[in-house]
Amino acid sequence: MAARKFLIGLVLVLSLSWPHIAASAAQEQTSGAPTGTNDAAALLKRAADFLSQSPHFSVTIRAGYDVVQKSGQKVEFGEIRKVVLQRPDRFRSDIERSDGEKELVLFDGKDIIVFSEKGEVFAKASRPGDLDGALTHLLSDLKMRLPLALMYLSRLPIEIEKRVRSVEMVERTVILDVPCVHLTARTEAVDFQIWIPSEGEPLPRRIVITYKHDKGEPQFWANFSEWNLSPNISESLFAFSPSEGVRQIPFLAQMKLAQPEPVKQPARKKGGKK
Repeated sequence: MAARKFLIGLVLVLSLSWPHIAASAAQEQTSGAPTGTNDAAALLKRAADFLSQSPHFSVTIRAGYDVVQKSGQKVEFGEIRKVVLQRPDRFRSDIERSDGEKELVLFDGKDIIVFSEKGEVFAKASRPGDLDGALTHLLSDLKMRLPLALMYLSRLPIEIEKRVRSVEMVERTVILDVPCVHLTARTEAVDFQIWIPSEGEPLPRRIVITYKHDKGEPQFWANFSEWNLSPNISESLFAFSPSEGVRQIPFLAQMKLAQPEPVKQPARKKGGKK
């Protein structure tokens, strides 16, 4: 029972993924487009291309997200994620939540692992292949969600090409660690804002997502710092060796698949023989 509660909680913890953000520059080139719109779409695409083509990087992400209460009041929770990525098939995200709980999401080229330090449990699924395939499996098949997951995919520019309906420039800002361009964009499901450096490497500094169709329109925000495009990465970083007492449990989606379907009893015909 405790393991099942952990899995349900884990789904909630990982339930905030980066929006289905995308940009269609062709649509923005129609007549009547706001001033700066084409430049905004080009900058968003440039950032996506740069991230998707980076062979490895590390970054620290400080994030917060609203949880809408039954009363309608919003309560914000937070977390810090330290992400290390090495293409084509290595990924690690160390998570510390605002309540002190620590977790880990790991892919070593063969297996996907999600670990809870407090629960002293981990779930493991075999998925040999590249990182894109592993994250797709994590999201689609294992029904887990990873905040900002699209940022880690090599197909990010394709997602941008497909999904953003509009993107505009808000302002140029100088109050972050580097001068940035503040963009706002709209998709079918969310509105989002992103701050991208106006010069140099287009590594995002901030993202704000508004879930406009959800009750209370909750938001998710993330601030990015300590970007490193040449991190010192060792193979041991992607190795998981559980300490004594740590138990392996299945993912919740695996538990549901393992449960047999109830056997339906054939209906009896009225007036028939018993």
